[in-house]
Amino acid sequence: MTSNASPSLSELQSTFAKALHYQASGEDCNICSDVFSADERMQIYRNNFIISLSEVLQSTYPMLHALWGEECFEQVARQHVLNYPLQAGDVSHYGEHFEQTIERFPAVIEAAPYSLEVARFEWHIDLAQQLGNQISLADDLLPLAQLAHVAEDQQPQIQLHLKPGVITFQSSYALFSLQQAINSNNFDGLSLEQAEQGIIAYSAESGVWTLALTAEPYELLNYLLSGCMLTEVPPALLAHLDFLTQHDLLAGFSLATLEG
Repeated sequence: MTSNASPSLSELQSTFAKALHYQASGEDCNICSDVFSADERMQIYRNNFIISLSEVLQSTYPMLHALWGEECFEQVARQHVLNYPLQAGDVSHYGEHFEQTIERFPAVIEAAPYSLEVARFEWHIDLAQQLGNQISLADDLLPLAQLAHVAEDQQPQIQLHLKPGVITFQSSYALFSLQQAINSNNFDGLSLEQAEQGIIAYSAESGVWTLALTAEPYELLNYLLSGCMLTEVPPALLAHLDFLTQHDLLAGFSLATLEG
């Protein structure tokens, strides 16, 4: 005897997710037909789904949206939504791998060769916010005010720790300047082919902010992010520690255990 058991909720959810990406039909999802067929109803869901995630992508990649224009961005975003299914109900982390989707559009890259680097820059901005919200400060960090009380024989063990959500970024394009130009709608004097490096940082108080840096403070940040002790940082770079305190980038310090 043939079983006519209805599919479980999890099976229906899985099939519906596939149908949103054109991998199953409306009938497969037990959608009823009346004035509209099951597939026509499914297409309405698909359109709303694609539009909603495209809006998420637009909020994550506003520079690309401004540079490409609405029509071009919509086409690339639609391709991304169909190729990279939403893995969870929370859309706040959606948008990774947009670079790979852009690579499927050689005409876009030919017209705007900086597109891949802009996508990488904007994803790091999103990533800084994710890290700032997800990672808590280590309980064993000591406040900076106690640095003056570290014994002389322990000073070589000092490790400064940056706050969560601090990322360094380097590009062969002037992306920090490009971001400012887009935000101010003033592109006078912008030399996009000029390489830039800098910092992307997030805090609950000020949100995400970016700043282009000269070579030495950028190198200092990378030394600290790699976990170096202060004695392992070139002395010339330590002159830029004031930059870190001025921008409230330091979470505290610890004393590393020296290997015997």
